[in-house]
Amino acid sequence: MNRRLIPIGLLCVLAVAPVMPTLAAATHTPSGDHDPAMGPSRSLSLEQAVNDALATNVNTLLAGAKQDEAAGQRVSARSAFLPHITGQVSESRQKTNLAAQGFSFGSDVGPQAGAAGGGPSFPSTVTYDNFDARAKLRQTLFDYSAWQDYRGAKLGEKVAADQLAVAREQVATQTELDYVQALSTRRAVAAAKANVKQARALLKLARDQEHVGVATGVDVTRARARLARDQADLAQRQTERTRAEIQLARGAGLPLDSNLKLTDPLVFRPMPLGPVNTAINTAMADRPEIEVARTRIARGQHNLASARGQRLPTVSVEADYGASGNTPTRNDQPTYAFGASMSVPIFAGGRISGQIDSAASQLDQQRIRFHDTQQQIEQDVRTSRQTLETLSQRVRAARANLTLAKQELSRSRDRFSHGVGDNIEVVDAQSNLADARNSRIDALAEYTRARINLAAALGRAQQFSLTQPVTP
Repeated sequence: MNRRLIPIGLLCVLAVAPVMPTLAAATHTPSGDHDPAMGPSRSLSLEQAVNDALATNVNTLLAGAKQDEAAGQRVSARSAFLPHITGQVSESRQKTNLAAQGFSFGSDVGPQAGAAGGGPSFPSTVTYDNFDARAKLRQTLFDYSAWQDYRGAKLGEKVAADQLAVAREQVATQTELDYVQALSTRRAVAAAKANVKQARALLKLARDQEHVGVATGVDVTRARARLARDQADLAQRQTERTRAEIQLARGAGLPLDSNLKLTDPLVFRPMPLGPVNTAINTAMADRPEIEVARTRIARGQHNLASARGQRLPTVSVEADYGASGNTPTRNDQPTYAFGASMSVPIFAGGRISGQIDSAASQLDQQRIRFHDTQQQIEQDVRTSRQTLETLSQRVRAARANLTLAKQELSRSRDRFSHGVGDNIEVVDAQSNLADARNSRIDALAEYTRARINLAAALGRAQQFSLTQPVTP
């Protein structure tokens, strides 16, 4: 059997020999050493990361700006029912052709003709100054369509506030997922370092066994190949950790060169799950998405009422008061005007009917979206609960598998150290232990992500804690 493995072992030596010094140099730095390329060390808990993300994330900032925009639209719609007061001052000098205005002064118009006939003299053109200063008031008394627009704008402001709540839940969920990813990659790096340390110890054992004539060069080569594989895996895990920490820093609004010290642990916390109907009812009451969909229906109803209300009359009053004369001090006299008006649309070329049909269609669309949102929330709750139960079993199985893998390696190592056989069993046991370590880390990370997803499905993402269960 050893003769058949010698060519494979030699190939492994030739393949990994050029990269082993580089990998060893890349992984020699202890995990606690500070990288000079990074910024100052900063402790970061999950709660701090979520709060920083909520304060700086672009999605929450844009949602807040949308809320201000909706408030401005509400104020604009309200202005239709408040008095509109304007001031106006004008002064001009005009020359008017009286004949062009329809005045007739005979066949010969002018001062000389009037003097010859003994009658009054009328010029054909007059030049005069005109000054006017006044204040104007306009007040709407009844406009049903504008009133519905205002009520719809108020609901639009509520929609914007609910959308901000949705954005905050989404940002909190993503930040928590990023935090868990950073924690899991750090544990993966620690496991990879343990594999490298263990591979070095087993390589030393193979060399010692070779010196005393118990093992062969194939055993040493096989151990060196396993060490090279573990070093390559360590380099990959360190790369994944760097990416995860940069992603977390960016999501939390921190400098990307921050040297983060994550203070919350990645631990297994079983979650008690109550009745599924209770969880669904909790989600329906707490999820901001359902409130957004419900408010959009109410706003659509007001928009439809506004479109129909355009067929109703509108009533308003207008008044103005001021001074009129040739100049501000010559022939100036107080003048005023006031009155009321009522406007009734008779035929608008189909515009009103088209707007009614459009508003009715938009209302139907919002009702469809509301029903779909209800279905999506129920799906989220049921899926996250079922996933959590399955992954809980996976974590327990991975823990048991890790214990067995450690026992397998210990026994195969003892057999090899006593010269019972070669180190094929040892290398296989090493691989099984490395896989078991990674599987347990992956299972724990997936389980924690499922906990986050369940909290998000219930509308409790901002209250999530790694150490405390979130229950409906």
